[in-house]
Amino acid sequence: MDFHLNTYTDATSLAAAIRNLLYYGGGTYMSEGLRVARTQIFNATNGDRPYAPNVIILVTAGQPYDEEATRNETDLIKSLGIRIIGVGVGSWVS
Repeated sequence: MDFHLNTYTDATSLAAAIRNLLYYGGGTYMSEGLRVARTQIFNATNGDRPYAPNVIILVTAGQPYDEEATRNETDLIKSLGIRIIGVGVGSWVS
C-alpha cells in the first residue's frame, strides 16, 4: 500500500506519485492485492467518496498463484459495485 485516495489532492502530485511507485517483482498474489483494495482503499476513512465511481485498474504480469481466491475476491468486489479493469503486461500474459 503506497498511498490512499485522500493522500493527493491534485492531478500533478498524483501522477508524480504513480510514476515513482516501485516495482518489487516476485509472485502474482492477485487475490491479496484485490483484498487490500477492497478493505483499505475503498472506505471513507482513506478517501473513498460515495459520489465517485469505484474502479480498480489491475496491472499484472502473470497468472495469480491462487485462482480460486482471486475469483472469490473479484466476486466480492463486484458485489460492492466496484469495477475492475485488467491490464496485462509482459511476456507471461496471453
